[in-house]
Amino acid sequence: MKEIVVCDRANHKEVSLLCKKYGVSVNIDTFSNTETYDIYPEEVNKNLSRYLEVKIASIHGPYKDLCLGSSDKLIKSATMARFEYTYQISRLLGCPNIILHHGYIPGTSYPSSWVKRAKSFFYEFLYNKNHNINIHIENQFERTPDLLSEVVYTVNDSRLKICLDVGHANCNSKTSVIDWIEQLNDKISFVHLHNNNGLTDQHLDFTNGTINFKEICFALEKHAPNCIWGIETNNLDDTEKSIQWLIDNHYLQGNNK
Repeated sequence: MKEIVVCDRANHKEVSLLCKKYGVSVNIDTFSNTETYDIYPEEVNKNLSRYLEVKIASIHGPYKDLCLGSSDKLIKSATMARFEYTYQISRLLGCPNIILHHGYIPGTSYPSSWVKRAKSFFYEFLYNKNHNINIHIENQFERTPDLLSEVVYTVNDSRLKICLDVGHANCNSKTSVIDWIEQLNDKISFVHLHNNNGLTDQHLDFTNGTINFKEICFALEKHAPNCIWGIETNNLDDTEKSIQWLIDNHYLQGNNK
């Protein structure tokens, strides 16, 4: 069966119970907020105690105001520092997967120049990193899969992979989500699964929105069969509805606990 991960969205107690009920793993979102970095040893210990009986599969790193391909050395330096913190936190949590945003905004930089700077950034960042840690860079505002694909191809490091956020692709791109999956193919190592109306990033359950999840999941199984599936809905009801959808469609084994 697939490895299914629930993004906790700071709902620690409730998500811990859901994970234990359905036998799924957790993604910790706490460390996407940079305010926690001032007290990160305390936050690490809190999360370890919250998820004593749950596998911590991944964490989401900070993303606001960061850009790893920036031409501004100060922005690059700040991004590097935040990513380094996230890496250290992942080691303390015993967590093998880190989700990071790249920060590229379409129209603000020539993509080819941005990719060259991204290559330099990742060469520096990955230089002394553990080979058991996987970095998954996530799409957000870009209109096609080309930039993500080019960065991963150019860096050419097995630790650098792609997190495809299907909701972001659906509302921010004119390229269909199926085309994203087919073009990125087995470069996809992690997916964020949630639905929306095709216009705004709503993080709804799988059945409420314009994304056909039967088509999406079939395409993921065909083109990226080894990727981790992360449920990233906004509220707990939508999370449980989405878990139940996965059970009903035989992507997750039901649990009667």
